Amino acid sequence: MIVNNFSSIFLKYGKLCIWILWLISTFIYLCIHGVVTDLEAAKYIDEAHLYISKGAFSAPRFYFYSATIFIIAFAIKIKIGLFGAFVIQALINLFAFLIFHKALTKIFLSSFTPILIIFYLLAFSPYQSWIVFLYTESVFFSAILILISVLILYKPHNLKNISLIITTLLFALISRPLGILLGIGVYLYFFYNADKKWKAVIASGSVILIALGYFFINTVFSSIHDWHITQAFEEESIICDLPAAQPYQKLDITATGSPIYQLWYYTTQNFYHFLKFAGIKIQYFFLMTRNYYSNTHNYFLLLNVIPVYLLALWSFFIKRHYFSKGIIVFLVSSILIYALAIIFQCDDYHNRFILSIYPLFVLFAACSVEYFCLLFFKNNK
Repeated sequence: MIVNNFSSIFLKYGKLCIWILWLISTFIYLCIHGVVTDLEAAKYIDEAHLYISKGAFSAPRFYFYSATIFIIAFAIKIKIGLFGAFVIQALINLFAFLIFHKALTKIFLSSFTPILIIFYLLAFSPYQSWIVFLYTESVFFSAILILISVLILYKPHNLKNISLIITTLLFALISRPLGILLGIGVYLYFFYNADKKWKAVIASGSVILIALGYFFINTVFSSIHDWHITQAFEEESIICDLPAAQPYQKLDITATGSPIYQLWYYTTQNFYHFLKFAGIKIQYFFLMTRNYYSNTHNYFLLLNVIPVYLLALWSFFIKRHYFSKGIIVFLVSSILIYALAIIFQCDDYHNRFILSIYPLFVLFAACSVEYFCLLFFKNNK
């Protein structure tokens, strides 16, 4: 009876709850940080001014950050300033949570579970506080929530839905370069949901996907003047731009050929060195702790991520399948591809790489939480 009463309330006022929770959290982050327009944000602001004056970016790689740049440029053009740019990216974030809530109500038995998921994400400051930064993270995090929602709500059974999924994926791709990694998950999602006839067509299309990935990686790394594809391994950097203390181990590397070839050459010629740092990067990636964080902050992170990971793992042992197998393929493959990308490069100073896919872990963990809660109420009714 209690569960049913709560479910009916949240089913009726779910959207209102999202609005209220989102407004409160955004107000709190604004009070703490203000609208952050310096440091990395300055780079995108400069590119926005350049695009307004010349209609182009300073380097091709900025097309993969263009969503935020276009928002800033639009806000400057219509004279609402940088605060106006924040408002636009915040409204995109609100839309992302609203459609995310709509998608979650199609999955979970209790209408309270989607509210709980969104409340946790809004309250988890390492994730949601990026909303007030004019960095690319705010739009990119929103794009991922929208993509997950679209995959849940719109099955790829007709051209309209397929076009919508691809459009959402492209939005993620122009939000941050890591959006390309989501493309692999979407491709596998399409492949899993296709019938036998279309499976053959999609499989043959993998050649195009590989070619696009090859072009994308080479374009990005060829246009970055202060970073090259093997630099993290040469400097033994676990965190990007934080090299280890010298002297570095002497490695067999090449400066010729495409960036992908250079990475391949390093890996094959220095395999044990690669394995050593791959293990360390995975630890940093999943646990999120840093030696430059305070002990309090590190404990805060561990108290959040460890229960989420354990509950997420347990969800695979629940007999009831909360997600369709196609969605599971997307979620799991995206997590694995992200981890693989970090292994071959480096982790972010502020955990922004794993935070972008942190909702994927939360979704799996929520399955376990709802399962145990419903089991408890059933046994104690």
